[in-house]
Amino acid sequence: MRRDSAVQQPAAARSSDPTRSTAARSATARTSGSGTGTGTGATPRGPRPSRPPARRPGLRLTRRGVVVLGIAAALVVVLVVTLVVAVVRLLGGPAPAAVPDPVPVAVVPASCVPDATTSQNCWPAFDDGADPMLEVSPWVTGRLRSGDARYVLEHVAARFDAEVEPVDPASSWGWGYRTVRGEEDEAGAGLSNHASGTSIDLNATEHPLGAEDTFDDDQVAAIRAILAEVSPAVAWGGDFDGRRDEMHFEIVASPETLAEVAARLRGETPAG
Repeated sequence: MRRDSAVQQPAAARSSDPTRSTAARSATARTSGSGTGTGTGATPRGPRPSRPPARRPGLRLTRRGVVVLGIAAALVVVLVVTLVVAVVRLLGGPAPAAVPDPVPVAVVPASCVPDATTSQNCWPAFDDGADPMLEVSPWVTGRLRSGDARYVLEHVAARFDAEVEPVDPASSWGWGYRTVRGEEDEAGAGLSNHASGTSIDLNATEHPLGAEDTFDDDQVAAIRAILAEVSPAVAWGGDFDGRRDEMHFEIVASPETLAEVAARLRGETPAG
């Protein structure tokens, strides 16, 4: 028992030595201080590494988003095309006017059978230029049949003057008791519609008998518009089969049909 106590004594003596215990604590404190950089020989720490920025989640398109983007893209395309078309139209001038449907060429009714006393349209002819039914017109040299025939033919002349070319009365003709020009020697040649005061020749020297294409396209279009307004009462010599007569306009309707056209031009309600 005494031997064991002797062996344990040095350890107890070491643990009970206050000087040693204090020195050990001081050493521990110095060792600990060197890690904080407060000691004289401490090594300084570098800056702490910063954390990388958090990544934002990417955008995800839903079906509705895809549809909305598609519609927006289509609208942009339509807008761009519209702007391009508008610019092209501005640079290219106004759009051409719509071409109206062609009006059938007015012709003499099949029931018309002229004789020696009537012109080709079956209206009674005048063999005397002083007949009271022939009236002076400001548009032609010569006279025109009074009433609806004069009104409609002067309407044609007025529009021709305003829309096709100025009318020269000195080279524009009305009544004349004669057969159809160029047919004087033919058997059965009938009286011209000039003989009944129901036709006019406008600017005859500029548009001679038999000549073609004496009017340009715009002038022909204007003539067509005039014919459409007075349809089916007036025919134009530019539509004749065979030999053309582009100066010539004539009444081809019956008195009853002509009265309806004249009333329409006047803005009246036809009688009956």
